[in-house]
Amino acid sequence: MILKIAIGKMKLIKNIIKKILEFRKYKSLGLSYFEFSELKKKSNKRISILFGKEIKITDSFWYLHSLNELFIDEVYKFNSNSSIPKIIDCGSNIGLSIIFFKRMYPDSEIIAFEPDNDIFNISKYNLNQFGINDVKLFPKAVWINEKPLVFAKTGSLSGHIVQEKSENTIEIQTVRLKDFLCKKIDFLKIDIEGSEYDILKDCGESLKNVDNIFVEYHSFSENPQMIGELLVILKNAGFKVYVKEAWNNMKNPYIEKKGTYFDLQLNIFGYRL
Repeated sequence: MILKIAIGKMKLIKNIIKKILEFRKYKSLGLSYFEFSELKKKSNKRISILFGKEIKITDSFWYLHSLNELFIDEVYKFNSNSSIPKIIDCGSNIGLSIIFFKRMYPDSEIIAFEPDNDIFNISKYNLNQFGINDVKLFPKAVWINEKPLVFAKTGSLSGHIVQEKSENTIEIQTVRLKDFLCKKIDFLKIDIEGSEYDILKDCGESLKNVDNIFVEYHSFSENPQMIGELLVILKNAGFKVYVKEAWNNMKNPYIEKKGTYFDLQLNIFGYRL
């Protein structure tokens, strides 16, 4: 019995130390240990303090994930010869990526798209909290034309275009991304939960005007995987690529085969030598 209690205490101490070490990464972002603990509990928190500014969030788990990806790992960090780089952010969500870009290049010219009307309003609030008022933020989705589409709202990061209407869908307006690539773009970010192949295929030759591209590739389990074709598009546009897993969708792919939602998510970094 005493041994069992001792083992339990050791596990508790180990978990506390692990949590404290993890918190140290987020402390520089302005999170308190109490707030970090609440976020780790996957609480219903809707307000956070980031770099001393109050912002709105939609999901505590994915918020921490985004903080780690953007501000700690700095996955979107890039070099530019200009102090005013041109950036297009497709799927800007609650605005964290825009805040990252503006901290890196305060004078950057950013065009951003977020089709979920509720999240779009949160993004506007968050950017205002940081005094960012020079971004062209549109409540639209990027697409291969400008026809309205049906969009499934999830309240967080995974909203996406669908074929049929339901109680959780809305009609959204679209823009043709290709029309925005007529001139030099320093950084193009595409994180749109599943439509990336169709859009990149449509952009074709216009991708030659892009210096750096980030694509999060999503494969719905019920659809054919188009990762090979997507990589060919980037290769033909002159990009070298680096690819890594964005999320561990299947622990045992030979058994699971389809995953619970996506069967594959990859972060694709395209750059020029």
